[in-house]
Amino acid sequence: MLAQSKLNTPQDASFAAFKADHDDVVHDVEYDYYGKHIATCSSDQRIKVWRLKEASAVDAEMTPEWTTVDSWKAHDGSIAKVAWAHPEFGNVIASCSLDRTVKIWEEHENEPLNSGRRWKLKATIADCKAMVQGIEFAPHHLGLKLATCSADGWVRIYEAADIMNIANWTLSGEFEAAPGSKETDQLCISWCPSRLQPQQLVVGCGDQNVARIYRLNANNQWTAFEHLPKHLGQVTDVAWAPNMGRSYQLIATGCKDNHVRFYKLTWEGASKTDEAVRLAQTTAGIAKGKWRVELASSFNDHQSEVFLFCFSSFIFFALVYSDNATGLASRLEYNWNCSFLMWAGWNRSTLEINVPWGLVVL
Repeated sequence: MLAQSKLNTPQDASFAAFKADHDDVVHDVEYDYYGKHIATCSSDQRIKVWRLKEASAVDAEMTPEWTTVDSWKAHDGSIAKVAWAHPEFGNVIASCSLDRTVKIWEEHENEPLNSGRRWKLKATIADCKAMVQGIEFAPHHLGLKLATCSADGWVRIYEAADIMNIANWTLSGEFEAAPGSKETDQLCISWCPSRLQPQQLVVGCGDQNVARIYRLNANNQWTAFEHLPKHLGQVTDVAWAPNMGRSYQLIATGCKDNHVRFYKLTWEGASKTDEAVRLAQTTAGIAKGKWRVELASSFNDHQSEVFLFCFSSFIFFALVYSDNATGLASRLEYNWNCSFLMWAGWNRSTLEINVPWGLVVL
Protein backbone atom coordinates (compact mmCIF):
# COMPACT_ATOMS: atom_id res chain seq x y z
CA MET A 1 0.00 0.00 0.00
CA LEU A 2 1.04 3.59 -0.58
CA ALA A 3 0.66 6.79 1.29
CA GLN A 4 1.92 10.25 0.64
CA SER A 5 4.10 12.30 2.96
CA LYS A 6 5.63 15.75 3.10
CA LEU A 7 9.05 14.67 4.30
CA ASN A 8 11.94 14.62 1.84
CA THR A 9 12.64 14.28 -1.86
CA PRO A 10 13.75 11.37 -4.04
CA GLN A 11 17.30 12.72 -3.99
CA ASP A 12 17.35 11.80 -0.29
CA ALA A 13 15.82 8.39 -0.93
CA SER A 14 16.26 5.97 1.92
CA PHE A 15 14.14 3.31 3.53
CA ALA A 16 13.02 2.87 7.10
CA ALA A 17 11.10 -0.20 8.18
CA PHE A 18 8.82 -0.85 11.10
CA LYS A 19 6.47 -3.63 12.07
CA ALA A 20 2.80 -2.76 11.77
CA ASP A 21 1.97 -5.49 14.32
CA HIS A 22 -1.50 -6.09 12.94
CA ASP A 23 -2.85 -9.63 13.26
CA ASP A 24 -3.99 -9.86 9.65
CA VAL A 25 -3.58 -8.28 6.22
CA VAL A 26 -2.98 -4.52 6.21
CA HIS A 27 -5.24 -2.86 3.62
CA ASP A 28 -4.39 0.82 3.82
CA VAL A 29 -1.78 3.23 5.15
CA GLU A 30 -2.34 7.00 5.18
CA TYR A 31 -0.26 9.96 6.28
CA ASP A 32 -1.83 12.99 7.92
CA TYR A 33 -1.52 16.43 6.33
CA TYR A 34 1.88 17.19 7.86
CA GLY A 35 3.38 13.73 7.31
CA LYS A 36 4.00 13.31 11.04
CA HIS A 37 1.37 10.64 11.72
CA ILE A 38 0.38 7.44 9.93
CA ALA A 39 -2.89 5.53 10.25
CA THR A 40 -3.02 1.84 9.31
CA CYS A 41 -6.02 -0.47 9.02
CA SER A 42 -6.34 -4.20 8.65
CA SER A 43 -8.53 -7.26 8.36
CA ASP A 44 -8.02 -7.64 12.11
CA GLN A 45 -10.68 -4.88 12.38
CA ARG A 46 -8.26 -2.52 14.08
CA ILE A 47 -6.88 0.94 13.33
CA LYS A 48 -3.43 1.96 14.50
CA VAL A 49 -2.05 5.48 14.60
CA TRP A 50 1.71 6.07 14.52
CA ARG A 51 3.76 9.16 15.28
CA LEU A 52 7.09 10.10 13.72
CA LYS A 53 9.83 10.46 16.30
CA GLU A 54 12.33 12.61 14.47
CA ALA A 55 16.05 12.40 15.08
CA SER A 56 17.54 15.14 17.24
CA ALA A 57 20.17 17.55 15.98
CA VAL A 58 22.82 15.45 17.74
CA ASP A 59 21.63 12.24 16.08
CA ALA A 60 20.75 13.75 12.72
CA GLU A 61 22.14 10.75 10.86
CA MET A 62 19.86 8.31 12.65
CA THR A 63 16.83 6.87 10.85
CA PRO A 64 13.53 8.42 12.06
CA GLU A 65 11.42 6.10 14.21
CA TRP A 66 7.67 5.51 14.18
CA THR A 67 5.97 4.80 17.50
CA THR A 68 2.35 3.87 18.17
CA VAL A 69 -0.01 6.47 19.57
CA ASP A 70 -3.01 4.18 19.91
CA SER A 71 -4.66 1.03 18.59
CA TRP A 72 -8.32 0.09 18.81
CA LYS A 73 -11.02 -2.19 17.37
CA ALA A 74 -12.90 0.05 14.97
CA HIS A 75 -15.27 -2.17 12.95
CA ASP A 76 -16.97 -5.55 12.85
CA GLY A 77 -15.35 -6.48 9.55
CA SER A 78 -12.17 -5.95 7.59
CA ILE A 79 -11.30 -2.26 7.32
CA ALA A 80 -10.70 -1.23 3.71
CA LYS A 81 -9.61 2.41 3.97
CA VAL A 82 -8.71 5.18 6.37
CA ALA A 83 -8.57 8.92 5.63
CA TRP A 84 -7.38 12.00 7.52
CA ALA A 85 -9.36 15.22 7.52
CA HIS A 86 -7.57 18.52 6.99
CA PRO A 87 -6.06 19.78 10.29
CA GLU A 88 -8.32 22.83 10.06
CA PHE A 89 -11.03 20.48 11.38
CA GLY A 90 -8.92 18.94 14.15
CA ASN A 91 -7.45 15.45 14.41
CA VAL A 92 -10.18 13.52 12.62
CA ILE A 93 -10.04 10.14 10.88
CA ALA A 94 -12.66 8.39 8.76
CA SER A 95 -12.68 4.63 8.20
CA CYS A 96 -14.75 2.29 6.03
CA SER A 97 -15.27 -1.42 6.21
CA LEU A 98 -16.74 -4.59 4.80
CA ASP A 99 -19.36 -4.23 7.56
CA ARG A 100 -20.98 -1.57 5.30
CA THR A 101 -20.33 1.33 7.64
CA VAL A 102 -18.25 4.48 7.63
CA LYS A 103 -17.05 5.75 11.01
CA ILE A 104 -15.70 9.12 12.09
CA TRP A 105 -13.08 9.26 14.86
CA GLU A 106 -11.69 12.23 16.77
CA GLU A 107 -8.54 12.30 18.88
CA HIS A 108 -8.78 13.22 22.57
CA GLU A 109 -5.26 14.17 23.54
CA ASN A 110 -6.02 14.11 27.27
CA GLU A 111 -6.31 10.30 27.12
CA PRO A 112 -3.12 8.25 27.74
CA LEU A 113 -1.10 6.97 24.81
CA ASN A 114 -1.89 3.39 23.73
CA SER A 115 -4.87 3.21 26.07
CA GLY A 116 -7.34 2.27 23.33
CA ARG A 117 -9.40 5.31 24.37
CA ARG A 118 -7.52 8.12 22.68
CA TRP A 119 -9.65 8.09 19.52
CA LYS A 120 -13.37 8.49 20.21
CA LEU A 121 -16.14 7.36 17.87
CA LYS A 122 -18.10 10.47 16.88
CA ALA A 123 -20.40 9.17 14.14
CA THR A 124 -21.42 6.00 12.32
CA ILE A 125 -22.80 6.24 8.78
CA ALA A 126 -24.70 3.14 7.68
CA ASP A 127 -26.45 4.08 4.43
CA CYS A 128 -24.57 1.69 2.15
CA LYS A 129 -26.15 -1.59 1.11
CA ALA A 130 -22.79 -3.23 0.30
CA MET A 131 -19.19 -3.09 1.47
CA VAL A 132 -17.70 0.40 1.48
CA GLN A 133 -14.61 0.36 -0.74
CA GLY A 134 -13.35 3.92 -0.64
CA ILE A 135 -13.51 7.20 1.27
CA GLU A 136 -11.90 10.59 0.74
CA PHE A 137 -12.33 13.95 2.45
CA ALA A 138 -13.01 16.88 0.15
CA PRO A 139 -10.50 19.73 -0.19
CA HIS A 140 -10.87 21.84 2.92
CA HIS A 141 -12.06 24.94 1.03
CA LEU A 142 -15.29 23.00 0.34
CA GLY A 143 -15.89 22.45 4.05
CA LEU A 144 -15.90 19.21 6.01
CA LYS A 145 -17.21 16.81 3.37
CA LEU A 146 -16.60 13.11 2.86
CA ALA A 147 -17.16 11.09 -0.30
CA THR A 148 -17.72 7.33 -0.10
CA CYS A 149 -18.03 4.63 -2.75
CA SER A 150 -19.40 1.15 -2.22
CA ALA A 151 -19.73 -2.15 -4.02
CA ASP A 152 -23.40 -1.44 -4.82
CA GLY A 153 -22.15 1.08 -7.39
CA TRP A 154 -23.17 4.21 -5.47
CA VAL A 155 -21.13 7.25 -4.53
CA ARG A 156 -22.41 9.29 -1.59
CA ILE A 157 -21.27 12.68 -0.29
CA TYR A 158 -21.76 13.62 3.35
CA GLU A 159 -21.25 16.95 5.06
CA ALA A 160 -20.78 18.04 8.66
CA ALA A 161 -22.49 21.43 8.62
CA ASP A 162 -21.26 22.26 12.13
CA ILE A 163 -17.55 21.51 12.31
CA MET A 164 -17.69 21.92 16.08
CA ASN A 165 -20.10 18.96 16.25
CA ILE A 166 -18.88 16.23 13.94
CA ALA A 167 -21.39 13.75 15.35
CA ASN A 168 -23.95 15.02 12.82
CA TRP A 169 -23.42 14.23 9.14
CA THR A 170 -26.02 14.81 6.44
CA LEU A 171 -26.22 13.18 3.02
CA SER A 172 -25.71 16.11 0.65
CA GLY A 173 -25.64 14.13 -2.59
CA GLU A 174 -25.52 10.68 -4.12
CA PHE A 175 -25.37 9.09 -7.55
CA GLU A 176 -25.11 5.62 -9.06
CA ALA A 177 -21.76 5.49 -10.83
CA ALA A 178 -21.83 1.82 -11.79
CA PRO A 179 -25.33 0.32 -12.15
CA GLY A 180 -25.47 -3.42 -11.61
CA SER A 181 -22.20 -3.57 -9.72
CA LYS A 182 -21.17 -6.81 -8.05
CA GLU A 183 -19.20 -7.37 -4.85
CA THR A 184 -16.15 -8.19 -6.98
CA ASP A 185 -16.24 -4.82 -8.76
CA GLN A 186 -13.92 -2.07 -7.57
CA LEU A 187 -15.00 1.56 -7.27
CA CYS A 188 -12.55 4.34 -6.44
CA ILE A 189 -12.81 8.12 -6.04
CA SER A 190 -10.68 11.25 -5.96
CA TRP A 191 -11.67 14.91 -5.46
CA CYS A 192 -10.56 17.77 -7.69
CA PRO A 193 -8.28 19.83 -5.40
CA SER A 194 -8.50 23.10 -7.35
CA ARG A 195 -10.11 26.19 -5.82
CA LEU A 196 -10.66 27.57 -9.32
CA GLN A 197 -13.08 24.82 -10.35
CA PRO A 198 -16.49 23.73 -9.09
CA GLN A 199 -16.54 20.74 -6.75
CA GLN A 200 -16.15 17.54 -8.71
CA LEU A 201 -14.97 13.96 -8.43
CA VAL A 202 -13.33 11.43 -10.69
CA VAL A 203 -14.78 7.96 -10.17
CA GLY A 204 -13.41 4.61 -11.32
CA CYS A 205 -16.56 2.73 -12.32
CA GLY A 206 -15.99 -0.96 -11.67
CA ASP A 207 -16.39 -3.45 -14.50
CA GLN A 208 -17.45 -0.70 -16.91
CA ASN A 209 -13.70 -0.21 -17.55
CA VAL A 210 -13.94 3.57 -17.44
CA ALA A 211 -13.42 6.52 -15.13
CA ARG A 212 -15.86 9.43 -15.22
CA ILE A 213 -15.82 12.99 -13.93
CA TYR A 214 -18.91 13.98 -11.95
CA ARG A 215 -20.01 17.45 -10.91
CA LEU A 216 -23.22 19.30 -10.15
CA ASN A 217 -25.42 20.25 -13.10
CA ALA A 218 -27.70 23.28 -13.35
CA ASN A 219 -30.31 21.41 -11.29
CA ASN A 220 -27.80 20.77 -8.50
CA GLN A 221 -27.66 17.05 -9.29
CA TRP A 222 -24.42 15.06 -9.54
CA THR A 223 -23.96 14.17 -13.20
CA ALA A 224 -21.30 12.45 -15.30
CA PHE A 225 -19.85 15.03 -17.71
CA GLU A 226 -16.62 13.57 -19.12
CA HIS A 227 -15.08 10.11 -19.24
CA LEU A 228 -11.47 8.95 -19.33
CA PRO A 229 -11.24 6.35 -22.13
CA LYS A 230 -8.85 3.64 -23.33
CA HIS A 231 -9.03 1.29 -20.30
CA LEU A 232 -9.02 -2.42 -21.16
CA GLY A 233 -9.86 -3.62 -17.65
CA GLN A 234 -11.27 -2.47 -14.34
CA VAL A 235 -9.98 0.87 -13.10
CA THR A 236 -8.39 0.03 -9.76
CA ASP A 237 -7.40 3.51 -8.57
CA VAL A 238 -7.74 7.16 -9.56
CA ALA A 239 -5.79 10.20 -8.38
CA TRP A 240 -6.44 13.85 -9.18
CA ALA A 241 -3.08 15.61 -9.07
CA PRO A 242 -2.37 18.81 -7.12
CA ASN A 243 -2.43 21.75 -9.52
CA MET A 244 1.03 23.17 -8.69
CA GLY A 245 0.61 26.16 -11.02
CA ARG A 246 -0.17 24.25 -14.21
CA SER A 247 -2.62 25.70 -16.72
CA TYR A 248 -4.34 22.31 -16.93
CA GLN A 249 -5.45 19.53 -14.58
CA LEU A 250 -3.99 16.02 -14.47
CA ILE A 251 -5.66 12.75 -13.49
CA ALA A 252 -3.92 9.38 -13.22
CA THR A 253 -5.58 5.98 -13.31
CA GLY A 254 -4.37 2.49 -12.50
CA CYS A 255 -5.92 -0.45 -14.29
CA LYS A 256 -6.08 -4.23 -14.33
CA ASP A 257 -4.75 -4.13 -17.89
CA ASN A 258 -1.31 -3.41 -16.32
CA HIS A 259 -1.29 0.24 -17.43
CA VAL A 260 -0.98 3.56 -15.66
CA ARG A 261 -2.53 6.40 -17.66
CA PHE A 262 -2.17 10.15 -17.28
CA TYR A 263 -4.97 12.35 -18.61
CA LYS A 264 -4.58 16.05 -19.35
CA LEU A 265 -7.71 18.11 -18.69
CA THR A 266 -8.09 21.60 -20.15
CA TRP A 267 -11.13 23.66 -19.14
CA GLU A 268 -13.14 25.03 -22.04
CA GLY A 269 -15.71 27.74 -21.48
CA ALA A 270 -15.18 30.58 -19.05
CA SER A 271 -11.85 32.40 -18.91
CA LYS A 272 -9.88 32.43 -15.68
CA THR A 273 -11.07 35.80 -14.38
CA ASP A 274 -12.32 36.46 -10.88
CA GLU A 275 -15.86 36.70 -12.24
CA ALA A 276 -15.52 33.39 -14.09
CA VAL A 277 -14.23 31.72 -10.95
CA ARG A 278 -17.16 33.10 -8.98
CA LEU A 279 -19.62 31.83 -11.57
CA ALA A 280 -17.93 28.43 -11.62
CA GLN A 281 -18.82 27.98 -7.96
CA THR A 282 -22.55 28.47 -8.63
CA THR A 283 -24.93 25.92 -10.10
CA ALA A 284 -25.71 28.43 -12.88
CA GLY A 285 -22.09 28.53 -13.98
CA ILE A 286 -21.25 24.86 -13.69
CA ALA A 287 -22.93 23.71 -16.90
CA LYS A 288 -21.28 26.42 -19.02
CA GLY A 289 -17.88 24.75 -19.28
CA LYS A 290 -16.40 21.33 -19.84
CA TRP A 291 -13.07 19.53 -19.79
CA ARG A 292 -11.20 18.67 -22.95
CA VAL A 293 -9.73 15.27 -22.08
CA GLU A 294 -6.51 14.03 -23.67
CA LEU A 295 -4.57 10.86 -22.93
CA ALA A 296 -1.19 12.41 -22.16
CA SER A 297 0.78 9.27 -21.36
CA SER A 298 0.40 5.55 -20.79
CA PHE A 299 2.92 2.98 -19.63
CA ASN A 300 2.97 -0.61 -18.41
CA ASP A 301 6.44 -0.88 -16.88
CA HIS A 302 5.06 -3.08 -14.09
CA GLN A 303 3.84 -5.82 -16.44
CA SER A 304 1.19 -6.62 -13.83
CA GLU A 305 -2.05 -5.22 -12.41
CA VAL A 306 -1.73 -1.74 -10.93
CA PHE A 307 -3.38 -1.44 -7.52
CA LEU A 308 -2.64 2.00 -6.13
CA PHE A 309 -1.42 5.39 -7.21
CA CYS A 310 -0.53 8.63 -5.45
CA PHE A 311 0.99 12.02 -6.23
CA SER A 312 3.44 14.02 -4.17
CA SER A 313 2.20 17.42 -2.99
CA PHE A 314 5.47 19.30 -3.34
CA ILE A 315 7.29 17.88 -6.36
CA PHE A 316 5.71 16.60 -9.53
CA PHE A 317 6.27 13.00 -8.64
CA ALA A 318 4.05 9.92 -8.66
CA LEU A 319 4.38 6.50 -7.09
CA VAL A 320 2.60 3.44 -8.42
CA TYR A 321 2.22 0.07 -6.74
CA SER A 322 1.33 -3.15 -8.53
CA ASP A 323 0.54 -6.82 -8.15
CA ASN A 324 4.17 -7.88 -8.56
CA ALA A 325 5.17 -6.16 -5.30
CA THR A 326 7.05 -3.34 -6.96
CA GLY A 327 6.73 0.37 -6.51
CA LEU A 328 7.63 2.48 -9.50
CA ALA A 329 8.38 6.17 -9.03
CA SER A 330 7.84 8.43 -12.02
CA ARG A 331 8.76 12.06 -12.48
CA LEU A 332 7.30 14.51 -14.97
CA GLU A 333 9.93 16.37 -16.95
CA TYR A 334 8.72 16.79 -20.52
CA ASN A 335 7.23 13.31 -20.35
CA TRP A 336 6.71 10.86 -17.51
CA ASN A 337 9.95 8.98 -16.92
CA CYS A 338 10.70 6.13 -14.54
CA SER A 339 13.06 7.56 -11.91
CA PHE A 340 13.63 4.40 -9.92
CA LEU A 341 12.12 1.03 -9.13
CA MET A 342 11.72 -0.43 -5.67
CA TRP A 343 10.71 -3.88 -4.57
CA ALA A 344 8.33 -3.76 -1.64
CA GLY A 345 8.58 -7.42 -0.71
CA TRP A 346 5.11 -8.92 -1.18
CA ASN A 347 4.86 -10.65 2.16
CA ARG A 348 1.93 -9.30 4.08
CA SER A 349 2.27 -11.95 6.75
CA THR A 350 5.29 -10.10 8.13
CA LEU A 351 3.45 -6.77 7.72
CA GLU A 352 6.65 -4.81 7.41
CA ILE A 353 6.22 -1.26 6.25
CA ASN A 354 8.95 0.41 4.22
CA VAL A 355 9.15 4.18 4.17
CA PRO A 356 11.11 5.65 1.23
CA TRP A 357 11.42 9.44 1.66
CA GLY A 358 7.94 9.57 3.11
CA LEU A 359 6.13 7.06 0.92
CA VAL A 360 4.75 4.01 2.65
CA VAL A 361 4.85 0.71 0.81
CA LEU A 362 3.50 -2.57 2.11
